Formats: sequence, C-alpha cells, structure tokens
Amino acid sequence: MSNLQGIWAATVTPLNSDLNVDSSRLVAHIKWLFDQGCHGAVVFGTTGEANSFSVRERRNVIEQLREHGLDMTRVMVGTGCTAIPDTVELSQHAIDAGCAAVLMLPPFYYKTVSEDGLFDFISSSIDQIDRSATRVILYHFPKMAGIGFSVPLINRLKEAHGERIAGIKDSSGDTDNLTNYCRDIEDFAVFAGSEALLPYALSEGGVGCVSATANVTSRLARAVFDGAKAEAERMIKTRKALEALPFVPTMKHLLAENSSQSDFNLVRPPLRQLTAAQLSRLDEILGSTGVLPNFIDA
Repeated sequence: MSNLQGIWAATVTPLNSDLNVDSSRLVAHIKWLFDQGCHGAVVFGTTGEANSFSVRERRNVIEQLREHGLDMTRVMVGTGCTAIPDTVELSQHAIDAGCAAVLMLPPFYYKTVSEDGLFDFISSSIDQIDRSATRVILYHFPKMAGIGFSVPLINRLKEAHGERIAGIKDSSGDTDNLTNYCRDIEDFAVFAGSEALLPYALSEGGVGCVSATANVTSRLARAVFDGAKAEAERMIKTRKALEALPFVPTMKHLLAENSSQSDFNLVRPPLRQLTAAQLSRLDEILGSTGVLPNFIDA
C-alpha cells in the first residue's frame, strides 16, 4: 500500500521567543503525532504558517528534521509559492531529503489567471525538479488561495507528468468537488482537507485526510480510518466546533495548554494569539465536546 494514505496532521510550527522556528520542539511534536496515530505529518502547510517563512528558513527546518532522525518518508512538505524558482527550490530540497511528497499550492496572488496559466506554472515547476520519483500532492484551497484545480486541469497535468501528479488535498469543503476528484481522475490519491469529511471521502474512494485539527483529534480520526464508524459522530462534532475559531492560534493554544509550554502559543505576524473573547469561546467549545482525544493519557 502506498504511504500516501491515512491520517496526516497539518502540523503547527513551534517558535522560540524570537519567533524563529524551534526545530527540536517540531521534531518532538511530529513524533508525538505519530504516536497518536498519524500516518504522516505535513510541514509548512497553511497550519504551519508556511508563507510567513523565507525559503532559506524552510530549507533549514527540513534539514534539521532529517538531522534529528525523523522518518522523512512520513513527512510531506508544503512548497507552493508565487514564484516558480522558489517552488522548484523548496520541492527539490524536500525530495532530496527523502520526503514522501510535496504539497503544492497554485500561484495564489493572481486571482484571475486562466487554467492555461495554472498549467504552465505547475508544469514548469515539475519540469525543473530533477528527480523522477517526485510525487506532487496538489493543494486545492480556493477560499484561501482564490484559485484552484479543476478536474480537466488535473487530468491535463497527469497526461503531461504521469504519476508525478500523485494526488490532491481538497480543502474546498465541497462534497461534490471531492466526489468528482475521486471518480473522474484515475490513479490519484484524494485527501479530504478535514476529518469531518473523512467518512465521506473514504466512501467515495478517497485515501484519508490532511487536517489542521488532526493536531488534537488524530487518535479519533485514526480510529475512524481503521473502521470504528461509531466514533465518526464525535470526530465530526469536534472538528466542526473548532471551526468557530482561527485554526493556527487555536491549535497552538491547545498544544501549549496540554504540554504546559506557554510559548507554544507563539505565532508570526500577521497572525495573532487568541483574544480573551476567543479563549472564552474555546472554553465553551471544550465544554461541549469533552476532552480532546489526543490529550487523553498524553
């Protein structure tokens, strides 16, 4: 079975007091996620504040993950940038580090580009990556990026690049779109962008989910993936409740509370830590959902 399946946490990026990446803590967090049941971890996705870090910073972190002995075959790296050279550099570096795949956003600044333009960007990026083993997971998040990947565009990319176009993370939240990806594209790993859609994705032929809230729900998500259908309602309820708050500072706050490491809260501008009102709302949410599954006996 391909390792591109199952529960993948879109991990947060821990920071030091100077707002530089705390690589040692990131390694520890990823290993903890693996212990909680995650098949893999995505580094420098949306939840990882990818676009708040330079190319050099992102490369340095991947090097340190490898130096710390992390199993890089269980790591996917977000590499999508607005410039092709940056996308190529980050992708090549991740592949050379032995990562499972790269997660590639479309060029997200220009919102009205044609599908031909998107094809040119992704195709040119892949052509410049010097490894036949490249596996690209496209990242469809139109709410954030403003543009996305249609079925015809993906099939065109697959025709040009074959198995290098390995799959997609669908963060649209649109079940019809998820179904179309699963049914209309052959040999293609479709990940839901939320564990709330995990049961639906699996029923349609999807392979799992890549989720921000898997930082705190992966035990439950793994149980559902492994067939514990009775747990699905609790998993979906927890995810939907947490959607009421901004994901990155919320995940970091919960992890700070669980680990008793207050600086786990730190985020890079323009993000901000949770306000007093948001913390109050979070307390209400936790009161309704109960103890988060990753924190039981943690």
